[in-house]
Amino acid sequence: MNVFVGRRYVSQDISDFQAEYLACFIEMALPPEEEEAAPLSGEEDYLSLFMAHSQEPASEYRNVINSEEFSGGPMMKYSKFLSCYSRLDPESGIGLIRLSSAVVPSSGMTVYSNDATLICYSLLGEGELIVDGRGIPCRKYDFVWANCRKRLQFRASPGKPWECAFVRIHGRLDSPLFADACRRMKEEGLVMLTFGAGTRFRSLVWQLLSPRTEASPEPDNTFSHLLLGLFVEINLAIVTSSAKQAIVPDIILAIQSYLEQNYSQDISLDGLSRIFSISKFHMSREFKRYVGKSPNDYLIDIRLNRAKTLLVDSRRTIAEIGQLVGIPNTNHFLYLFKSREGITPSAFRKQRI
Repeated sequence: MNVFVGRRYVSQDISDFQAEYLACFIEMALPPEEEEAAPLSGEEDYLSLFMAHSQEPASEYRNVINSEEFSGGPMMKYSKFLSCYSRLDPESGIGLIRLSSAVVPSSGMTVYSNDATLICYSLLGEGELIVDGRGIPCRKYDFVWANCRKRLQFRASPGKPWECAFVRIHGRLDSPLFADACRRMKEEGLVMLTFGAGTRFRSLVWQLLSPRTEASPEPDNTFSHLLLGLFVEINLAIVTSSAKQAIVPDIILAIQSYLEQNYSQDISLDGLSRIFSISKFHMSREFKRYVGKSPNDYLIDIRLNRAKTLLVDSRRTIAEIGQLVGIPNTNHFLYLFKSREGITPSAFRKQRI
């Protein structure tokens, strides 16, 4: 398909579904007299432009798109359009959904749409979301769901690459399956939460971005159920939150980071207390307050998540995997795994190979 975008010309092979969607996008975005030929540098540039300026009013295109700004646009790592979710949740009013992951540049990027909301989940690094003139700091594990009518601006912190997962949802939000989240979005237009390591939400994000999901026997059905699970996790977090999201203290973030980087080592509450010069009782209380679980449970979740990856992606023995993730006692590893996952490590491996 050959198309014009602003003063740029695009020629690339795309699916019939994407061709139809892009044709609609171009028809809405540009009047015929503004179509002039000039080549984009490639597919990645076009996808970056599409993500950053979807449905931008035509009168503003010439101001928004220029070569200097475009050269520092987001680096797309994954992008997929889905129209299958409505079959699973027909009352939701949700139409097209775009899944993507990108590294946001420090020069920033803008997302705007009249009929969409955008979920942004920080996978790595940190940056800032600017909405209605308000700067919202976003660090690893932070989640923001915002209305794209507000013209969302994302900007990475200088010298700190910011990698994010995005879910852009077109259509109205009226699902009875996650009604509280829909109501919150309609009333406030902005939802902020935190989903740390070991949470079901983070696991669902990685599954949505995984090539294995794309290669599954029924990918549309799999994507739809993963998206529903994602929305339900958001709804659950909203329902169970008794107060506005608090800013997580730096020391709690530092403890989380230490556990994630050193999970294979012998770690105890006493050891953490000495490293961070904090009472272990105060540390445990504050950690659970902000993270939702104790440091020990958080560490176990990290270890078991890593173990699940090794069970699927390696041929190491159960005992070796237990050693590698910091649980050298094989019987204890088996007990923890079965108590948390409901099946043994061997059964988990057989189900996923």
